[in-house]
Amino acid sequence: MHFDLHLPTHGRYRYNEVLKFSRTAEELGFDSIWVGDHFYLPKEFYEKTGGDPERPNKLDAWTLLSAIAAQTKRIRLGTRVSPLPFYDPGRIAKIVATVDMISRGRINFGVGAGWFKSEATSFGLWWGRHRERISRMIESLEIILRLWTEDRKVTYNGRYYKVVEAPFWPKPFQKPYPPIWFGGSSDEILEAAVKYGSGLLPLSNIPIKDFKALASKVAEKAGRRDRKIILAPSLTYPDAIGEEPSDWVSKIEEYSELGADKIIADLSTTNIPPDKIIIFLKDFSKTVFPKYQRSTY
Repeated sequence: MHFDLHLPTHGRYRYNEVLKFSRTAEELGFDSIWVGDHFYLPKEFYEKTGGDPERPNKLDAWTLLSAIAAQTKRIRLGTRVSPLPFYDPGRIAKIVATVDMISRGRINFGVGAGWFKSEATSFGLWWGRHRERISRMIESLEIILRLWTEDRKVTYNGRYYKVVEAPFWPKPFQKPYPPIWFGGSSDEILEAAVKYGSGLLPLSNIPIKDFKALASKVAEKAGRRDRKIILAPSLTYPDAIGEEPSDWVSKIEEYSELGADKIIADLSTTNIPPDKIIIFLKDFSKTVFPKYQRSTY
């Protein structure tokens, strides 16, 4: 069992505070840090985190991860998740490969199809039906993986994206490439995860009965391909994971028994003073970590 954090990068929380959370998480032994990849979020996220819905601030995910990578040494870093239809495939491939080099191979590449329509339409980005966004996500990912792994120039002629004799160097630090994580739980996302992915990031606070069904479905699909997909349910603090150490342990046990490999403590809807978040991280690691033998994936 591993333990991760989804850090808030909006609302009352600023860069220096996010950096402090990241350094503390590394010192305490958390496995990974995740951040959301958005232009801005729905107003309720700002209401929950002490922000101003009329001035919806949000730090850029990959720029932030690059800065954190340069000031940490061990902890893994990733997006939960980058909506691939919002990016040019070559551009996001270059961004992620660069941050993977800066971090010396500590990047988890979280991907998805996008879910917040307003941020796309506000910035003039394409938006379509879920199935169309999934198709764009898959095409984009196929181009990215070829750019990362092929020594020759890449040509790809898809329905949505095209590259012609595209050179791509240097390659990512991790070989063959950073682990791919998929956000969501739709059938299309599960199919993509078992074909391309290392792990699955369900939406926060997935009910235990729904996680049980999801874990069973993933195991069945992955088993057909003789693959293992890491399951990382996320629980918001304090609403879902609880405020007391006994709550944390019982919640973790529930999900662990049903196949969770990681638990992500989601702080992205939390309106708690930064010093109290530090206290939570210390108390959580002191209470929970000794109960689990944690291996490296």
